[in-house]
Amino acid sequence: MHQTRKRSLTDSVFRFSKNQPILLLFLAFLIAMVILRPHFMSVTNVRNILIDASIYGVAALAMTIAIICGEFDLSLSANFGWSQIFFCYLLNTWGDRAGGIVASLVCVLVVSTLIGCVNGLIVVKGKISAFIATLGTNMIIRGLALLFIGGEMINTSNEFITEFGRGAFLGISYITYVFIAVVLVAFFVMRYTRFGRNIYATGGNYNSAKLSGIKVDRYKFSIFSILGFAAGLAAALFVCLMRSGSVLYGTDLALTCVAATVIGGTPLSGGRGNVIKTVLGIILLYVLYRALSFLGIHGYYNNMIKGGVIMTVVMIDAYFTRSGLVARGK
Repeated sequence: MHQTRKRSLTDSVFRFSKNQPILLLFLAFLIAMVILRPHFMSVTNVRNILIDASIYGVAALAMTIAIICGEFDLSLSANFGWSQIFFCYLLNTWGDRAGGIVASLVCVLVVSTLIGCVNGLIVVKGKISAFIATLGTNMIIRGLALLFIGGEMINTSNEFITEFGRGAFLGISYITYVFIAVVLVAFFVMRYTRFGRNIYATGGNYNSAKLSGIKVDRYKFSIFSILGFAAGLAAALFVCLMRSGSVLYGTDLALTCVAATVIGGTPLSGGRGNVIKTVLGIILLYVLYRALSFLGIHGYYNNMIKGGVIMTVVMIDAYFTRSGLVARGK
């Protein structure tokens, strides 16, 4: 009986390692960092990692939903930069009252969402690939943002925004609470609603979904709207933290979101994926970024190391998938 329990425990551990290779890699990396740098897991450092991951994480969740639907958005970075600039400008104009702050946030979210809608119209109605369409809008948005502020950085000293960016409850930043709320909404929508099921169906097989009566073009359009909204929200959180905006901030947003999505186990082919695993992917990336700083790795080597880790994670995950050892469910 003792051997049976031992064998059952071994089988359970083996199944877990097959189904969660990314989580195991993440835990192994954390253990190694704690051994090498015991202060790495200090409360302050963990809090800072979560704050950084939360800002990009909002956009990464939207990118995950888009990739599940079989789309992606290269203009996300430019929309993020423009939204920072616009938010700072509105705060400096209207931010002396609570109503002005709310109005500033609403305007930024509306404009960023409209930018996403434009992308959606170009892709859906223009029948242009998302790669070409969003590459073009990326350049246009970045150029307009530079014209708007003359290529300079814009700052804001709004007191409420400053307090929100620095504030915390139970030791957790307000920014992270916003991210948690977005995660819960995304998980619920993708797991329990018709919208989520139809997104999976559209990404899984466009023609079959269309023949089954799903308005696939409407869903693809909505995906770009969500991406635009997420870029605006992430930009607002970034301004709360940094109290400034520039098109130079977040130039790596789109590719980081794709990396977090792929590391989280969502295939670029669409139709499958999990937003919760993307959360793990974005946290893994920011643990890596912070670890490189703790280890004193020279900045010139950072991108190479990051890219190597991403490729390693993806190859490990691909190996398990091809071998049939891990299921790619929702």
